[in-house]
Amino acid sequence: MKSNNETALGAALKTAVQSLSKKSQTEMIAAHVYAKYEVFKRFLPLALGIHEALIAALPQFDAQLVARVLANHCRRQRYIKSLARGGKRFDLAMKPVGVVSPEEKAAAERMAQPRPAKADAAAPAPVDAAAPEAAAQVDTPAAESAAE
Repeated sequence: MKSNNETALGAALKTAVQSLSKKSQTEMIAAHVYAKYEVFKRFLPLALGIHEALIAALPQFDAQLVARVLANHCRRQRYIKSLARGGKRFDLAMKPVGVVSPEEKAAAERMAQPRPAKADAAAPAPVDAAAPEAAAQVDTPAAESAAE
C-alpha cells in the first residue's frame, strides 16, 4: 500500500511533467521507456494489449502521450522487421506471452519492403531543377525582343 507521501510526490511529479510541452513530454516518455524496458531497447515483438500495462506502469505521464510513444515505436522499421521475423511476443518484464501470428508476420513483411512510391516521388525533383533553365531560355528571347 502506498503512503500519503508517495501519492503526494506522484501528484507533484505528474503536475510538473504536464507543465512541459507535448513534444517534450513525448520525448521524456520515450527516453524513460527505452531506458527502463529491455523489450523496447531490443525492439522485440510486444505483447498484444501492452499499451494498458505501459499506461498503468507510467501513471505520472498522460495516457495519450504514452500511447503515442508506443505507436511511434511500433512504426519504426526495426520493430517492423522484428515482427516480420515472427516468434514470441513479450511483456514489459520480458516474459513471453504469445506469438506473432502468420497474418501479423505477413503484414510486417509487406511493411518492411521498400516502397517504390518514394522513388517515383524523387523523380520530379530533377524536372523541377531543369525548369529554371527552361525559364531562363524563355526569358532570353523575350528580353531580346524587348531590346529591339
